[in-house]
Amino acid sequence: VVPIITTMSFVTSAAHSTAMADARPAIAIVTGGKSGIGKAIADKIATFSFIEQVLAVSRSIKDDDVADSPKILALTADVSTEKGRQVIVDKVNRLCRGDEKKQLRYLVHSAGTIDPIKPALKVQPEDLRRAMVINCEGPFFLSTALYPYMQPLDDDGVPGRILHVSSGAAHGAPPSGWSVYGISKAAFFQSYKVLEREFREAGGKVVVGSFKPGVVNTEMQGTIREAPESAMPNVGNFISMKKKADASASASAATKARPPPKGALDTPENVAFFAEYLLTGTTDEEFANKDVLNEYDIRDAELYPKWISAEVLAESE
Repeated sequence: VVPIITTMSFVTSAAHSTAMADARPAIAIVTGGKSGIGKAIADKIATFSFIEQVLAVSRSIKDDDVADSPKILALTADVSTEKGRQVIVDKVNRLCRGDEKKQLRYLVHSAGTIDPIKPALKVQPEDLRRAMVINCEGPFFLSTALYPYMQPLDDDGVPGRILHVSSGAAHGAPPSGWSVYGISKAAFFQSYKVLEREFREAGGKVVVGSFKPGVVNTEMQGTIREAPESAMPNVGNFISMKKKADASASASAATKARPPPKGALDTPENVAFFAEYLLTGTTDEEFANKDVLNEYDIRDAELYPKWISAEVLAESE
């Protein structure tokens, strides 16, 4: 386990103590777990003492992709299809309803697509349908299908948590060329609000939260940088952020949580620190964020003292 987290304030909070109170073995799922943010969050959750196994889900994941962690199991499944979601549900059923009953404690939706990047006037119906299925329909129906496994095992248990990895593109007009991404991510954001409210009104046995991870050095960013200016006029801004990240020492994998860099790409590992705070350092009410119209943002400086150590914040000033 990473020892430096002991200097993060949330680790000594009452919320964290509550999250750790049910120490019975549990499992977790991270979609998009092959690479990028999904892999980093899967790696982070695997360090939690009570998590027995993390299912890293992807259409093309292989055992070698998760070989560095004995707790992580590669599960090949396409969340955007009914068949793929059933593969996940069947696996969870075998793990959670065996001789020893277990809870699916965490479900993190990190899988997504930004394709195609093109002007709105050139978008075809199939382009939007595909993005909606991957970015909204798939995670929505996976959440509802897994709901029974995420409830507390008994009166001494804690509610399971569903975490959406969202995007700033869901709010306001996204960059030109991102029409299908912005529309489908806005729907994904609304699905968070719908599930949060309905699950809460059903007794709060499963809690739903969401956050914006900022601009992160992932395969999706590579897709963005390859877009022609005719499809995405401001592609140069993203190329510049990559160059700035490559020239910075912070471009390497984060070993300590730190404020996201300004004008450069963040690392998936840094995003995982923020996800850890949301999953284990917030109360159910805080995690759901129900009274806020927006969602959590990794760049919210008011939250920095919660998930970044005082030492690192002092160095950043």
